[in-house]
Amino acid sequence: MKTKIYINAMLFLCSLFLITSCKKDFLDKKPATNLDVPTSLNDLQLLLDNTISIHESPSLGEVSSDDYYMTYNSWYNEFAPYFSNSYVWAKEIFAGKGNISDWDMPYTQVLYTNVVLQQLNGISRNGSNSATYDNIKGSALFMRSWMFFDLAQVYALPYDSVTFNTELGIPLRLTADINAPTIRPTIKQTYDQILSDVIQARSLLTNNTSPIYQNRPSKAAVFGFLSRVYLTMRNYSKAGLYADSALQLQNTLIDYNTVDATARLPFNSTNSETVYQNLLISADPTSYLKSSQGYSIDTLLYQSYNANDLRKVVYFAKNGTYINKKRGYSGQSLFSNGIITDELYLTRAECFARANNIFRALDDLNTLLVTRWKTGTYIPKANLQGTALLDTILKERRKELVLRGLRWNDIRRLNKEGYNITLTRNLNGTTYTLPPNDPRYALPIPPDVITLSGIQQDDR
Repeated sequence: MKTKIYINAMLFLCSLFLITSCKKDFLDKKPATNLDVPTSLNDLQLLLDNTISIHESPSLGEVSSDDYYMTYNSWYNEFAPYFSNSYVWAKEIFAGKGNISDWDMPYTQVLYTNVVLQQLNGISRNGSNSATYDNIKGSALFMRSWMFFDLAQVYALPYDSVTFNTELGIPLRLTADINAPTIRPTIKQTYDQILSDVIQARSLLTNNTSPIYQNRPSKAAVFGFLSRVYLTMRNYSKAGLYADSALQLQNTLIDYNTVDATARLPFNSTNSETVYQNLLISADPTSYLKSSQGYSIDTLLYQSYNANDLRKVVYFAKNGTYINKKRGYSGQSLFSNGIITDELYLTRAECFARANNIFRALDDLNTLLVTRWKTGTYIPKANLQGTALLDTILKERRKELVLRGLRWNDIRRLNKEGYNITLTRNLNGTTYTLPPNDPRYALPIPPDVITLSGIQQDDR
């Protein structure tokens, strides 16, 4: 039954306007009226549970970030153009080709959620099904909001309240109607929609902090996601407030002394720190490289871990002179960018520091780090305040959240704060740079999407 739902839903969705992997002549056709689409609450839940196509976020931001470097031979010979060109922030990354999963798959998820929301309109909500109905509706709104947010981090410029009324956001598909026009709203309108969806979800989802499936949203996930969104918007009071709300519901931290540091997969997908599980499509060069010796974690980043810091062995594995990232909280080949409690502690600590709540900031930071160091070796941080405290928290944030799909977001917002982070690549004697607040912090939209929809391309 699940397979039938999946196949028929894909046929239905593929006829919708923004599935760019479909051919133009197919896009011009309306869907057949006799296609089976999910109509029961059980079917709709199965559609949202589809982990193959519906729980993966764009990764080109992480590809464009600074957590790792590639060798020239691997960069030049072993990657699709959009991957290698994103790595050096090229003006045009697709080499005339579109149809990339970083755009297609997130919008497929958006369309799945729109189908669910549309089909719910045909199901009567009553006393016997109200909890299930509300949970499915809340999940669909949450997941649509999640994809809009992640797409906006890659294909739109960073949120800035000075310019958000004029700069372009990402297309907001809010209906399963194939005749609905495709437009690019402003960044303000994009974030307004993101917040509208997730705030609606907040009132519909339950307080259950241990979902049967961790890819099913909960109220803790809503609070954690709102914290992430507001952090990106540099609204630090609300980011801290929602991080706190999430941690009130789920605050478990794994003691890394109990983790097998030699394991290739140190964590399973249902680990106790995960609030909501979502994956990056692929930000990891080893997914493409013939040899994992073609890339390495940034040397200075790796050297910043103390010898007693267990993250150095839990997160990384040496491969000759190269340092590779192990699989993390996803428990599988793709990296997780889900809501994890360690992120929430760091967000709350940062927001406390910005509010000059020194003791609470230090408490959150020390609570996290003592679980990451060898037993008995961690000396709690003290006597830090102001810039020194904030910088310490931001350094630990980078070390803790490496290859979690958040570094690109952080660089974008911190450069708006005046941190002046310049990214650099050195390949075969050529140096590539990405200065702060450059237009290339918004990657180009696939050219076939521009051709089919007529929307404006990002200014690179």
